[in-house]
Amino acid sequence: MTVKTQKPRQRLKEVREAKGTQREVAIELGITETHLREIENGRSVPGTKLLKRIEHYFGVSDDELFPDLNEPEFYLN
Repeated sequence: MTVKTQKPRQRLKEVREAKGTQREVAIELGITETHLREIENGRSVPGTKLLKRIEHYFGVSDDELFPDLNEPEFYLN
């Protein structure tokens, strides 16, 4: 999948900050701090399993955390 966007995911950052640092939250999610930072900054898209873990961990819908994934221009043809 080719990603067109690099929009920061502000809501994800907000809920993550409420839970802890990137390092703390990344450890809880079983990923690296770098991976979490890339996801927050819109430079990486989590896979389906990780997306569900993130959604469950924060108790917030993936639509709210990742609104850019629902934008039509997100994917390149």
